[in-house]
Amino acid sequence: MNVIAVYARLYARALTDALAAIAKNPWTLLLPMGLSVAWLALGLLLGSLLDPYSGGFLIGLARSASLSVYCFFLGGLVANQKVGLDQLKTSLGAYFWSWIGIFFVLWVVDLVLSPLFAANQNLVLPFTLVKFVALNATPEVVYQKGTRGGLDTLTRSFGFLQENWIEWFVPNGLFVAAFVIVSRFGDLAVAALGLLGAGGLALAGGALLHVVMVFRGFLFEALDGSSHRQRMFRYRGG
Repeated sequence: MNVIAVYARLYARALTDALAAIAKNPWTLLLPMGLSVAWLALGLLLGSLLDPYSGGFLIGLARSASLSVYCFFLGGLVANQKVGLDQLKTSLGAYFWSWIGIFFVLWVVDLVLSPLFAANQNLVLPFTLVKFVALNATPEVVYQKGTRGGLDTLTRSFGFLQENWIEWFVPNGLFVAAFVIVSRFGDLAVAALGLLGAGGLALAGGALLHVVMVFRGFLFEALDGSSHRQRMFRYRGG
């Protein structure tokens, strides 16, 4: 029971820190929604103007830029800094090449395994789930450890999860379950309220996702580089 109390305190501290950081920068609650809208608009534009190959290449670059922007502001929140849109230009390139490297490594892996997936389509979903689990801490490694090489980032993410998989996936699993439940009710809200309901749900979902991502940042900071024994000593005294 002592272990449960200690980790409940650790999670509560991470959530409290996340809410305090967001309260200092409330505009960031709109970031996930804003980046998603920009992403969809760019995808539609490039899809209509360019061929699939060049359009896909540019969308890939835009994806890396969007993740760079988001990771930059997440890093600022976790560092308890005041962040603003005047830093947007800096954020575009802050982690751009880190994400390019990550997606390149994943592309090579997919390319090597594509004959296997072509022979057995049933392997695609399990492989996607394995990637989601094994690389779950990648955003936090990018903006907290400052890794540049794609392979180095993915290796560090996997190494962190090897050391902290229970402590990391207990709260993250609860958040995923909550998102699944909310999305089920969301379908009913969209059906009842139409486009207005869909927009409101997307905005609320983006804000909730942002809270979760900032929480993850503080949790990663608390778990990384510390042992279970150190955490027990640090948090059991309150």
